Amino acid sequence: MKTITTCAALTLLLIVNACAQKLPGKQEKSVRAPANIKVDGIASEWNNTFMAHNNATDISYTLSNDDEKLYLTIQAVYHDVIDKILRGGITLTVNYTLKKKDENAVTITYPVLRDADMWAVSNKLAGKINEKRDSNNTTIKVDDLNQLLETKDKLINVSGIASIPDPSISVYNDQGLKAVSKFDSNLAYTCELAIPLKFLALPNSGEQAFSYQIKINPPAEVRASANIAAGPPAPPILITALATTDFGLSIP
Repeated sequence: MKTITTCAALTLLLIVNACAQKLPGKQEKSVRAPANIKVDGIASEWNNTFMAHNNATDISYTLSNDDEKLYLTIQAVYHDVIDKILRGGITLTVNYTLKKKDENAVTITYPVLRDADMWAVSNKLAGKINEKRDSNNTTIKVDDLNQLLETKDKLINVSGIASIPDPSISVYNDQGLKAVSKFDSNLAYTCELAIPLKFLALPNSGEQAFSYQIKINPPAEVRASANIAAGPPAPPILITALATTDFGLSIP
């Protein structure tokens, strides 16, 4: 199978003061996934380099595929953006055609942290941000943060796949859907998804263009009872510095 041809609309949050990067603002061509690709929240097989970087959001990403799966790798280094991802998740939408609102669209949302679980991870991240700021070291230990994230982050939200009627499935599912995220010692956050191509039913085995959308969701509503065993509420997100932007992406 050849590398999939795509057309995308990418929805991300605009961070006015995000750091500039040398990568293009959008992915211009399809990418074959490396033979050693692993969905483990570590972008080592990409050498921590990506096909595109949205300078407005400080989020880098690569969409790739092999003969069996479509992969999305996203990395964020700006802490407000990471907190937004933890609170609302990232949704990848794959449309059967170039239509952005295809009735047969498949959507995958991850991470899915809610209520006390979301507060626990967000508070832990806030503590690590303070630790890094107060430390003279450029890196810090994040094993406890990643262990907490792994403990709380157990679900993937799914829609549009007939053989998976449940709206949420375990990250340990036997359907071939994979999703993992981790922090590195610089508190950069990497999120990886893998979707079997058989679920996408792409036209002409993916050689005909289709469309996809990547969206960082707004924070999920937290129930009043969520503070049980979660400690104080997570610090408020800086919504005054955020806006939404859409742009088209064509990958030959």
